[in-house]
Order: sequence, then C-alpha cells, then structure tokens
Amino acid sequence: MSNSNSAQNGGGCGCGGGDDDDSVVNWAALVISLVALLGTAAQVLQQYIASAAGYANCGENVMGKWHESKKRKFRPTELRFEVRFQTPVIFVCPTNNLRGPIMGQPICFVDGTKESLVKTRAMLANDEERQRRSQESRVHTADNERASWVVLLSHLQTMENESAEWQKEHYKLNWPYRPSPVTFQQHTLAVALQPKERSWDTMPAGVKKPYATTTICHLLEIAAMMGIYWKEFDRSRDRYRAEGNGYLLTGVNVPDLGVMFTLQVTGKSKFRENRVIPVDEVKELCCGFVSTLFRESKDPRRIEFPNEDTNDMGFLQLGSMDEIAETMVQIQCNTDTANYFRSREAKHRHLFPVPFELLGMLGKTLHIRDSGFRMLPNPTPYRWDKKFFNLRRLVKEYRNRISDTDALDLPPNAQIQKLETVAKELVDALSEDMKSKTPGNSLPLLSKLHEVLDQCDDFLKKCDRDLVRMVLREHFQEVMRLINEKSTAESGHDIRSVNGGGGDKRRAEHFDELTAANPEQRQEAFMELYFFKVLRHVKTEAVKWYCRRRQTTQYAPSMHSREPSVKDIDSDSGAKGCTASAPSARPTTTTPASSPPPGPTTPPVPRLQKQESGQQRDKLQVTIQVSSGPGPNSDDGNNIPLMESKAAAIWCTLVLRMLCWLLLHDFDKKDVQEFPKSELLGSRLPVYIA
Repeated sequence: MSNSNSAQNGGGCGCGGGDDDDSVVNWAALVISLVALLGTAAQVLQQYIASAAGYANCGENVMGKWHESKKRKFRPTELRFEVRFQTPVIFVCPTNNLRGPIMGQPICFVDGTKESLVKTRAMLANDEERQRRSQESRVHTADNERASWVVLLSHLQTMENESAEWQKEHYKLNWPYRPSPVTFQQHTLAVALQPKERSWDTMPAGVKKPYATTTICHLLEIAAMMGIYWKEFDRSRDRYRAEGNGYLLTGVNVPDLGVMFTLQVTGKSKFRENRVIPVDEVKELCCGFVSTLFRESKDPRRIEFPNEDTNDMGFLQLGSMDEIAETMVQIQCNTDTANYFRSREAKHRHLFPVPFELLGMLGKTLHIRDSGFRMLPNPTPYRWDKKFFNLRRLVKEYRNRISDTDALDLPPNAQIQKLETVAKELVDALSEDMKSKTPGNSLPLLSKLHEVLDQCDDFLKKCDRDLVRMVLREHFQEVMRLINEKSTAESGHDIRSVNGGGGDKRRAEHFDELTAANPEQRQEAFMELYFFKVLRHVKTEAVKWYCRRRQTTQYAPSMHSREPSVKDIDSDSGAKGCTASAPSARPTTTTPASSPPPGPTTPPVPRLQKQESGQQRDKLQVTIQVSSGPGPNSDDGNNIPLMESKAAAIWCTLVLRMLCWLLLHDFDKKDVQEFPKSELLGSRLPVYIA
C-alpha cells in the first residue's frame, strides 16, 4: 500500500513539473514574439524615419542656428516623411527698403548689432570661431562641415560691427571736431536677407548641404564690400575666383542647379579704414559704371543703363579699354584719342592713369559727410598705386600756379579768384591734417574736401554743358597727345624761369619728361605742363569748336545746355557771338557802346581759311567779339575773349575737382577691373552659395 501511495504521489509531482515547464516555454515564446514584434515595429518605424532624407545634413554643425528651422512633415499619401528647412535669400539694398524678393516675409538687415544677430541667426566671426575651434592659432584650415553661407553671414556681421567700432574711435581721435555721427540708417548700401522655406526633395543629387540664394549682381556687390577682388571671371566656362582681405571665393557650375559659390576664410580680415563706403553707387562701380555730377534721376536707387544719346554725361563706362574708348567718343573726342585706349602699345598714364583723371573730374561725390570711410571699388582696368606721385604736393603746386594769373595770361575772372582762395584754404587744411592724430584721414580735412567738391559742382552745373564738354574733350585730346608723342630737341621748349626771376629752368613739354624728374619735382613739373601748355591749348580750342558747333547748328540749343540760345550766352558772359576771322594777329575788335544793336540776321557761317605756314594744317580760326561794357566776368583793361575766360575757369575748376575727388576717395591697389562686367549691372541671374 505504501508503495502504491508513493507511486501515486510521485506521479502527481511529475504532472506538476510538466505544467511549470510548459508555462516557462509559453512565457519565453511570448517574450520572443514581443521582441520580434517590437523589432519589426522598430524596423518599420526606422524605414519611415529613414524616408526623411537629408535630415542629418541640416544639423547645427552645418547650418549653425538655422538648424532650428528643420522639421519633418509626414506625407500620408506617400507613407514617408519630408524634410523642410529654412535658408536665407541674401540681397543688397538701402536701409530704408521695405520690399524684398519674398512677399510677406520680414527683411532682416545685417548691421552687427545683437538684435540683428538674433534675427539673422548668426554669430560674430570671432564668437563662432571660439565656439567651434581651439584658440591655438588665428588662422585655421577650412571647416568642411559648415555651410559657407553661414560663414558669410558671420563675417558680414563682423564687417558692420568692426567698422562701426572703428568709426567711434575715429570720432574720439578727431576731438574737438564734433561731427554728427553717421548711423547705419544713413547707409544706402546694406546687406539684408529673408528666410525661405525649402524641401530636401528639391535638392540636386550632387548637393549635400543646404544652400543660400542670391543674384550675380548682389554677389558682386557683397564681394566688393568685403574687399574681395576677382582674379578669374570666365562666364563661358563658369569658372570664378576672387581673393582678398583673408577670403577666397570660388564658383563652379552645378548640374541641375546653376552656378554655386563657396566662401573660405584664408586669413585675418580687416574692416576699419579700408571699409568700402556704404553708398548705392557702389553697385555701379562694381560693373565699371560711374555716376557723374550731371546725373539726373528722380529715384537715386534706380539703376539705369547709360543713355545712347552721346550728349548725356550722366554716366561713364570705364570697365575695359574698349569702354573707355567709347566714353571718349561720348565726350566727343577724336578717333585718335579713342584709339589710344584701344591700343596696348599706347601709353595711358602720366603720374597716374588718365581714366582716374576723368573719374575725378566728373565722378559723383560718394563720400558720406562726417564719415571716415573713403574706400571704393575700382571701376577701371588700371591699378591705383600712389607711390609714384603725391596728391598733396599736386594741390600745393596747383595753388602756386593758379595764383600766378599774369604768367598764365588769365583774366581776373571771379571764378578763378574764388578758386585761388579755395586752393589756399585747402593747402592750410592739408597742413593741419598732418598735425592730427589721423593724418590723411582727419574729419576736418575730409569735410573741407567735400565742401570744395560741392562748390565745384555748383559752378559746373550752372555752366553751359556743351562748353564743359568741349573743355573736357580738348583737355583729354591734348593730354593723350602729349603722353604718346615723343619729345624732341626741336620742339621749342620754353626755358623761362619758373619763378619769374633768374635761372634757366625750362618747363616740361611732354609727359615722358616726368619720368626723369626726381620725386620732389614731379608734381611741380606736372602742374607746369598742365597750366602753361594744356590750359593754353584748351581754352582756345574749346571756344573755337564750341562756336563752330553753335554756328553750324544754327544756334540750336543742346538738350543738356542751360542756355537755350546764343543770346543767353551774350547776356551771361558778355559775348556777342562767334565769328570767323583770318589768322592775322590783329586784336579782336570791340563793338562801341553807341553802335546800333545788330539786327535779327542769320548768323554768319564760319569759313575755312588756310594757314600761310606750311607746317600747320588747315584750321578754322574763330575769335569772339567782346562788348565794351563790363560783364560779370570781364575786365575793362583786357581784350581777352570772355568765352576763353570762362573756358579757362571751367578747366581750372575741373582740375581742382579732380585733385579733391581723388584725395577724398581711395582705391585698393590690388583692386583692378580686369574682367568687363557691365552687362551684369542689375542682373537678376540667380546664383547659389554652398
């Protein structure tokens, strides 16, 4: 019985153990099933998450603070996620602009302030470098992870911040001169941006980072503002490279997208006195255009191409040799003068390249009053190198020459007398500038230069535009002739003493003689040549051809002339008309006060008369009959034609304006307009920044 009971009990225990084993197996199977289910769910979820292509490429290490805009958007119809993010559309505009390329989006200006840093989601270059890199070295290798437009925004903010701090220091160094501080709102050239939402689905296959958008004209302007100069600009092969101020900007064509540029930091940048003047006209200078003092535009922000009318001097094109030649044609120079600039063998400079002289005579004053910034993009294909001449000495020599009106055969013209006074004040301002803490860039000197330019502009705008053009034409024709013609011993040098007393110092007759002069004598010889040779030629030839034009066109007024007819010239300058006469040395006759006024007859047509000397070509000799009554620019004791007097005043004003303009503005000697870009002015061709 006991055995049977034991068997029964053992059998019971065996049955219970089997139930426990089944439970363990069941639980194990359940766990394995759940793990498999979770793994499958995770795999499915991972597949959906992985469908958000490009999400990892929009991280903080790539986009900086712009990474906060990235997000996934589920598309139920496609059973996948779409990655969306924001990148900037960068453009250049005045600070009062209210309309951007994206309707409805706010415009964020880059001004270097903390508020601007927050709005543009950028950091100052030093702060960003301190956050991302070690401080062992100032110059680091490029960070390939960071999008270059993020670096661009940081350095644009640094440009505004550093230049504003420098200007505050500059004001302190010029104490007790207290100007009205120039604020960012007074700038007519500023970098701005608008955020634009994009989808990674539209990214080209070869692009692995989000890109920013701009246009080719705005990129040119931004490069000029940052001090980057183009070394290669091949639009046919889409190869672009620019360097300068510690930056390297390269551009290549990306399939299915367009031209994409990449900015790299190669060294230390500087935005102090070398900061480009933030004015709207910088847009034109980048493409080789120059606004002149005669520009007439209702909207100063509107960029217009130069009028095809050859009488319009509102714009100059100086971006290439051919464009300079066309500009010479625009001011009605002869073919020889234009061909000088088309020829690589011809000479184009005296102390400095001649196009800078035209730029200084007619260029609009771009300096912002009470500002210390003087740098501009170079609109010419010539290098501005000041080590071969001294503009300060040129101003002093100008003062010495214009004060000697007797030696120049100049009349006591009111404008010339005013220029003599202005030149003396300018020389005094230059002397005071050398004693300042910021020589060459002191605010009192810049203010004086700006004031002189305004006075010159007021006078030139009141003059007859045709006469101004004739003076310019004859000036550059004579200057280019003297530069390219060889001086000879038989050329009849004037050996009178410069000082009017003893000595046998002869005056230079050609510009090639300046190269042999010592640096201390170049400026003196240059001004002697200008006043005693160029001026004497210009004032006679300009008036001669001015009168011929008025007579051959039946006194038809120019659309840009202030005077509607020759009668206005008579009342304004005392001239009674232009008549042809023989080349005899007889003095010009005057009309007696008691003689009856001339009737309304047809003006006499000038006659061509041959010179008796075989060495001279046939010329049209024109003289001016001067009234006996005193005019506003006349002197009772002189028989000098009043038109020649006014032409001389215009020439002297243009020369002084040229010197003051070049003193007030400056160019980097590394900046050269090597590649013509005139057709890109205002171009909205989209380009991209990697």
